[in-house]
Amino acid sequence: MKKLYVSFLAIMAAGTFHAQVKSTNVTRLDKKASFEVGSNVAHKPLAVSKATTIWSDDFSTPANWTLASTGANTEQWHIINTPNSIPVSALSPFASPTASNGFLFVNSDANNTMDMDGTPIITTATSGTIDCSSHSVVKLKYNHNFRWWHDTRGVRVSGDNGATWTEFLISDEVDYFTPNQNSGNPEVTILDVSSVAAGSSQVQIQFYYNDNDYWGWYWAVDDVELYVPEANDLKLNSIYWGSTGFWAERLAYYQVPASQVTEIEFSGLVENIGSQDQQDAVFTATVGTFTGTSAATPVLVGNVDTLACTTTLTPGTATATLSLNGSVAMGNVDGDATNNTLANYAAIEINPYVYARDNGTATNGSFNGGMGFEVGNIFDIFANTSIGGGSVYVHSAAEAGAEIYLKLYSIDPTSGDFLYVDETGPYVLQASDIDAEVTLSFLGGSYPLNAGEAYLLVAGSNGDGGATNDLVVGTAGPSPAQTCYYYDMTDLTWYYTTSQPMVRMNFDPALGLAAANNSFGLEVAPNPAADATSLTFTVKNTSDALINVIDMAGKVVATQSLTGVNGTQTVEINTSALNSGMYTVNVTANGTSVSKKLAIRK
Repeated sequence: MKKLYVSFLAIMAAGTFHAQVKSTNVTRLDKKASFEVGSNVAHKPLAVSKATTIWSDDFSTPANWTLASTGANTEQWHIINTPNSIPVSALSPFASPTASNGFLFVNSDANNTMDMDGTPIITTATSGTIDCSSHSVVKLKYNHNFRWWHDTRGVRVSGDNGATWTEFLISDEVDYFTPNQNSGNPEVTILDVSSVAAGSSQVQIQFYYNDNDYWGWYWAVDDVELYVPEANDLKLNSIYWGSTGFWAERLAYYQVPASQVTEIEFSGLVENIGSQDQQDAVFTATVGTFTGTSAATPVLVGNVDTLACTTTLTPGTATATLSLNGSVAMGNVDGDATNNTLANYAAIEINPYVYARDNGTATNGSFNGGMGFEVGNIFDIFANTSIGGGSVYVHSAAEAGAEIYLKLYSIDPTSGDFLYVDETGPYVLQASDIDAEVTLSFLGGSYPLNAGEAYLLVAGSNGDGGATNDLVVGTAGPSPAQTCYYYDMTDLTWYYTTSQPMVRMNFDPALGLAAANNSFGLEVAPNPAADATSLTFTVKNTSDALINVIDMAGKVVATQSLTGVNGTQTVEINTSALNSGMYTVNVTANGTSVSKKLAIRK
């Protein structure tokens, strides 16, 4: 996935500090070394045209298309009839309606070996001439399926038999969602091509693909149609919902503890795919007995607009699962009502203790090839509470025996920096933990969370030096940019990710009590440190104690031995000779070891 360098700013708005982040640079990762596994499908509702078909082609007759390649790699489009040829298991077989009788396919994944190897694949597939001279409105619809990795794909339309072309871009070298992002299967795209095709008797359609000299993925296309749309046709593409807090971003919480119940906002993404402007589109959200509606809003032909409900829902605190449904309507009779509704779009669970931004279905995973990393979520706090720990969903690609932890950060209200608060002790993954949720307690016991503030909870691992994938944190679809964060211990840099980590807060008091009973109660302060830090811990039975400071490569960089200690100990560690970075402080006594992370910042 795309890694973005970020910096943190704090701005004053409406008398309140809001932590803000912005990308300053883009660093691309090698496709196969990316910390994404599995699939991350961007599901989109199917569009149905009940309109007049001008022309259609299902690729059952290859002679209808001219295939050409102009790249250094002569690989080009092919027309094949094997839907299971898709190189991404989550998107295979290709599910277009007529895939078995032929579809258009280009496979960069099978024909390049590395990024920027000097052999770009550039290929086109061009239709014959189509007569649209009697039509004032023309739309293009097609089924497709792809995975993006810096490859450009688009549709070109000509109104003069190929003398000139107008391109309708789908993805380019930089912009789509995130690298390694899957489309739907199939994804149905509708384009208004009236500006080029309407009134012309010399229309041609061309599918264009360029992997931009990256080891890209592929593109499959089928069931292409030019048609005259219904006059009145609105489509509900998706529903945006969530609660806005200190982070100044509407965040969707799929599990909400009773203590954090607050108002939920709803809006719908509405597209006018008809041939006439609509002046009074209304979006409606229903959750149980709650119904929220938007103001009647104009949605012009070809536009995609966000319609926000004028009321919000504040659920009760009783345990419940709430189903979110949405619809769009207008004063005119909709010529195709099949795309007006999204039923059971999300389930919002009110529960005693768990706070979750993920929907509970792992579609992907984040890792760092066996090197150290942390990944997790921003959580807004709406009422004072205490947290004793959290949980992480461990992806099926993770390794039993990997040592993991959870860590909590607060947000500096002035700088916007992440400030270390507490962490769990190291936990070794068991076979039963793979493809399952692991819940851990913070070493310091319950920590108070303040209303009106935001916190970052991450799952992490120091890695095993790259020997295995080690920890793989499950992710559940996309998330808003700069609300989920990834810390790479190989370059000591925070990045944001748009894949939703399955890392959850847990306010169960039992977690805090469990932590309070640990044998040492190890605390490290200041943390981060510069030249020195102090360890405070309690030894309940007289014992020798060994203190080790370990770097990310597993090397002991500082050590101290204590003889016959008992009770609470405070030990100063000189860190002046240590470079900036992350370290582990390990204390062993009475046959038990406890570890905490130590950040050095010079």
